[in-house]
Amino acid sequence: MNSINKYITGFVLSALMLFSTSCSEFLDVNEDPNNPVVVSEPLLLTGIIANFTYQILAGYPVRVTSTWVQQQSYNGALPHYGIYRVDENDVNNTWTYYSYSNAMQNCKILSEIATTNELYDYAGIAKIIWAWNMSIVTDLYGNAPFSEAWNPDMYPRPAYDTQESIYASLQTMLDDAIADIDRTDGLSTYVVGEDDFVYGGNMTKWKKLAYLLKARFYMRLSYAPGFNAVTQADLALAATANSFASNTDNATYEYLDEAGQENPWYQYAIDGKWSTDQQMSDKFISDLLIRNDPRIYALAGFDGDGEFSGHENGVDGDTDKSPIGEYYSAADAAVIMASYPEVKFIEAEAHLIKGDLPAAQTAYSAAVRASFDELSDEIDKKSADDDNLSGASTDVDAYLTANETLRSPLNIAYNQVMNQKYIAMFTQFEVYNDWRRTKIPSLSAAQNANISSMTEPATRFPYPSAELNYNSENVNAQGVPVGFNAVTSKVWWNTAPENCTLCNN
Repeated sequence: MNSINKYITGFVLSALMLFSTSCSEFLDVNEDPNNPVVVSEPLLLTGIIANFTYQILAGYPVRVTSTWVQQQSYNGALPHYGIYRVDENDVNNTWTYYSYSNAMQNCKILSEIATTNELYDYAGIAKIIWAWNMSIVTDLYGNAPFSEAWNPDMYPRPAYDTQESIYASLQTMLDDAIADIDRTDGLSTYVVGEDDFVYGGNMTKWKKLAYLLKARFYMRLSYAPGFNAVTQADLALAATANSFASNTDNATYEYLDEAGQENPWYQYAIDGKWSTDQQMSDKFISDLLIRNDPRIYALAGFDGDGEFSGHENGVDGDTDKSPIGEYYSAADAAVIMASYPEVKFIEAEAHLIKGDLPAAQTAYSAAVRASFDELSDEIDKKSADDDNLSGASTDVDAYLTANETLRSPLNIAYNQVMNQKYIAMFTQFEVYNDWRRTKIPSLSAAQNANISSMTEPATRFPYPSAELNYNSENVNAQGVPVGFNAVTSKVWWNTAPENCTLCNN
């Protein structure tokens, strides 16, 4: 993304906020006389991508769940979300404004006007992001409005769709997006270009991203009630065959070291104007050091003593711990939206589910090496600054020799794959989904958990206050407790490890 495009991000964020709802009620987004009736496809696309990346992919949902899976730790004064103290007011913006309004409502509008104007590539991208955001909503909250969500006749009480039906609809939406991208009968003189901050109009890569999401969603249901893991693995492998082929296909969003244009992790975890309480978890740092994993130089920064040290999850104490690494949190760092290592880890897991250890080995080796390739420059740069106090290893070959070979039996190999995926996908929401789906790595509840009986991290978000206020009959029918206790409920597909024989060591 060139600098001109990046400089208009702030404008677009403001413009799209205005284009979304101005009312407090959930989903009052269908007709608003204070908002423009027609917005061009390029402006809509730019704003959708900017908002979705900043508010969702690198926003509150990931900051919270990264602490819950103990990659990061929140060091603010107790109580806070790091000990699972999250209620309906805390999650309202993620649902009401950032997802249903700023992202998905505008995706719906873009899809419709682009189809009317025969600009099918825009429609395809809109459907990809729409499906992606809806998957995050249902993964966080469970059953949710979808089929009636944007129908003005249903406002403000749209019915709730089941997760199972939502996931079927998401696959259909991605198939429609791929079909839109493949169309050749639209207008060829007005194509996606610099208004696309992810791929610069490269529709082949958008199509590969759609297939990655399809594979991800198939694997999400691998242990869901009524689903067959081998069938889901076959579907995932068919999708990955059309997805990312190398790290050059990675979906990223770049930021600038300019006021108001900085990377969101920088703004929320590094820049003292906001907070420096989001730090690395002691568990994650310890695991990396025990493994002699050179990626620690990219994943984490040095503490005040020039070492790598994490903050214990759930403890209010020393603030002088390792921050998130500059590869992810520098002011001008790119946000990694989706990456090639995930494709290969999906393949490795799918092959293990099918009992094919050799095929899993091939995919697993490619995944681990792709993770190192992605971070190699940052590892070299940061390790050169090390004054030897950190005790971290820089020997990539030794690490690969020790960790690249899958071991028998299959459940041990499966644990290797999921643990390596946990490391490689740092700062991505999918880590939380994988942990809930497989319970790998093994995690205990943070210290001082808000609910003393909790033995593991929180497993969902509560339903938001807007729904409880304006759509109470439908939301109450879901059977999820109101308030802090909601975080101990499970979403429909979260059945591990009971339904996953490979998940047990």
